[in-house]
Amino acid sequence: MRYLMLVLSTPDAPADPENVPEIEDWVRDTYGSGRAVLGDRLRPPADAVGVQVRTGEVIVTDGPFSETKEVIAGFDVLDAPDLDEAIRIAAAHPMAHTGAIELRPFWPLGLDDGAAAEA
Repeated sequence: MRYLMLVLSTPDAPADPENVPEIEDWVRDTYGSGRAVLGDRLRPPADAVGVQVRTGEVIVTDGPFSETKEVIAGFDVLDAPDLDEAIRIAAAHPMAHTGAIELRPFWPLGLDDGAAAEA
C-alpha cells in the first residue's frame, strides 16, 4: 500500500533534540530498500500560491492558503505492506524528532476499470 508522508515543521520543535537520525541515512535506508518511491523538500510557504475557482473565475492568491502553525516542509511517497511498517519508516525520519510526520494512505480513484471508486 502506498502512503503519502507529509513532513511538517512545527512551532513547538525542541531546541536541542537528542538522538536525531541524519537525513542522509534515512534517505539511503528508505529509498535503498524500495520503501520510498518519491519525495522532495518544498519551498517555504511564502513561495506558495493558492488556486480556487469560484463562479467560473480562477482566483490565485499569494502565500499559503490556510493559516496553520505547522508548515509542510516536504513529502515522501512510501510503499509499505501495512500501516505498522509505514509508521516505523516515519518514526525513523529526523523530522519525527524535531517536527511532525503525517501519514495518509492513498485512496485510488479506480479509473483503470472505467469507474471512480466509491467514497
